[in-house]
Amino acid sequence: MKLQEKNKINIYFNEYNLLMGSGGVTYLPLVSGILSANAKKNTRIKQNFKFHPFVFKPDTAENIVNNYYKTTPHIASFSISMWNEQLSLKVAKILKDKFNTLIIFGGASCPHHPTDYFEKYPFIDIAIRAEGEDAFNQVLLRYLASKNDFSKIANVAFRDKKSKKCIINYEKNNSTKDLDMYPSPFLSGEYDYLIPDGKDHKYQVIIETNRGCPFLCTYCYWGRGGNTTKYKFHSLERVFAEIEWIASKKIQYILNADSNFGMHRRDIKIAEKLVETKLKTGYPDKFRTTWGKNTSEQIFKIAKMLHTHDLEKGITLARQTNSEEALKIVKRDNIKLEAYSDLERKFNYLQIPVYAEMIMGLPGETYKSWIDGLGSLLDSNINNQIFIYQAQVYPNTELNEASYREKYKIKTKKIELQETHCSPKEQEWLNEYEEIVVETSTMTVDDWKKRNLFSVALMVLHSFKVGFYVMNYLSNEMKISGKDFIKFICDKANKSKHPFIYTNVIKRIEEWSNNMLKGRGRPILDLKYSDVYLDIETVIFLEISEKYVLFYKELKDLVKNLIGRDRWEKNFEIINEIFMYQNLRMPRINDKDTKLNLKYNISEYLLYLGSNQKVKLEKCENSIQTVNTKNYGTNYWEFTKKKIIWARKSDKIKNEIDYDNKILEKVRKMERDKFNETDELGPEEYKIKMFDKLHKFNKYDSLETKRR
Repeated sequence: MKLQEKNKINIYFNEYNLLMGSGGVTYLPLVSGILSANAKKNTRIKQNFKFHPFVFKPDTAENIVNNYYKTTPHIASFSISMWNEQLSLKVAKILKDKFNTLIIFGGASCPHHPTDYFEKYPFIDIAIRAEGEDAFNQVLLRYLASKNDFSKIANVAFRDKKSKKCIINYEKNNSTKDLDMYPSPFLSGEYDYLIPDGKDHKYQVIIETNRGCPFLCTYCYWGRGGNTTKYKFHSLERVFAEIEWIASKKIQYILNADSNFGMHRRDIKIAEKLVETKLKTGYPDKFRTTWGKNTSEQIFKIAKMLHTHDLEKGITLARQTNSEEALKIVKRDNIKLEAYSDLERKFNYLQIPVYAEMIMGLPGETYKSWIDGLGSLLDSNINNQIFIYQAQVYPNTELNEASYREKYKIKTKKIELQETHCSPKEQEWLNEYEEIVVETSTMTVDDWKKRNLFSVALMVLHSFKVGFYVMNYLSNEMKISGKDFIKFICDKANKSKHPFIYTNVIKRIEEWSNNMLKGRGRPILDLKYSDVYLDIETVIFLEISEKYVLFYKELKDLVKNLIGRDRWEKNFEIINEIFMYQNLRMPRINDKDTKLNLKYNISEYLLYLGSNQKVKLEKCENSIQTVNTKNYGTNYWEFTKKKIIWARKSDKIKNEIDYDNKILEKVRKMERDKFNETDELGPEEYKIKMFDKLHKFNKYDSLETKRR
């Protein structure tokens, strides 16, 4: 029986997302949209429930209830993650106390075995475990029938009305590989009220083309929490239609929620569709994804295509650790590191940005294995970025299980959650928290601090490039490894001879580690530099950017001590030019194109260090000049956003120079020659031809071969 509109059961979806910058950019609520679209396909549910606008912008709990809950909420669902759990709990409690609302929790941070959670939060009525579409519909239908009997609904835990205890239904849904049985929230119109046609907006989107992950990494929700080790797929027709919808709404940024994009043969067709749509409409501008493992050739082709059309800032290689023992303990030893190394070499040769992600604090990792592992990355000529993250403990992962923690003596610290590159919360907003590993059976707290020091120093010197060229010269000519270079600076920089480096690098990192042990968050808010939270390595880099002359004076002294007086004096002229070149490549807030006269072929030598083409240092008077620099005046926020945040993963932090651009144009010509194109081909025509042919190109020729 269909209820009249005023008598319908009111349902509200809560999925509080992050705000990114002062402009208020945020993601559309994907989980809420999926649940809403799927529920409406059921005639009984659609006829008897009223679906209210999504509640997804963060605020105080009181403001959320007062501003969004316009009619009595009979049911309120909450999709919780670590960035919104506390806010969700407080809103839910207010709703329960004020309206006796039926409270439904789900999402990555909702425990799959929530007995203790229900005891701690007595206002929660239902927890949906893992995938929620079928379970959510069954809850709504059961609510229509009885309002309080939720027994035997697969993937559901509920509070028994009489005993008030948590009862877990261990039944599982019948698995299907066809995800198209669940309607698309984009195509069903769930978000149309938020983005009317032709209207400006500040939304980004998350899409999924499949669900599942065959890997069982103990720190990851994908491998354990979602019961999704087997893949399920949306049809290509649906994925293509969603991409077209995104373009029609002029949405610039897509975050792909797939666990291993590029592992499936059909993924290349999705990449082609993204390129085709961007060429036709200009949207989407960027496509961010988590790349697959162990399938380097196909990933190489797809990533190369996306990079050619500026859809991907940089290619992520999620190594996580190079320790064989740690890889075994976290169940990642079936992922071949050789596949990553192969990709690194291929991307390096074509000057395609690549960055390696590493996790610090995994069980089985020692201080020595950690710095040795990072050292091996430096030795393998990672030309772009190494990102280093703290090991986090998430609900519904093996890393979070008591037996696993006990086995590897894992100790953690709960710290304030402050999401990097997101806006600071208003003072009256609730704090959210994350849990990080600070001690294991193979890592003391002191080891953790030493790892922090080495890791952040590495990112400053290598990834932000402030010591990149010096480090590569020392490695190539004097056989001083990047690891030893960084460790020497960490160990030997002192307050009397190197006060700037000691204060702004060494002591700042040590203070940062101590603050986390006190519960402070990882990122740093410095309103001089940005209106969003920044990583510590970013803040250190920005401070160095104001004092390059002082920084390089002290770094020179450290290098002199590292290599010894004899080698210093013998190679002083070359080393001095290496430092001049290093300084020239560093961005400044008020940059201008600058010319540098050199006595050695420094530019050629340094450009080819990451390739098979080796160039000897030799006398060769020449001049180089920076190009396309920009003067930001005193606007640090703009400088930080465009030259640092946007540029980091795309390897555009360092200043361009005319010499490199000439060589890269030759590389681009080689690419055109592979497709029998001519130099006269116009840029737009060239783009389209590249789209048509790039994915068919299988043979890989190194820069060395082409130069011959």
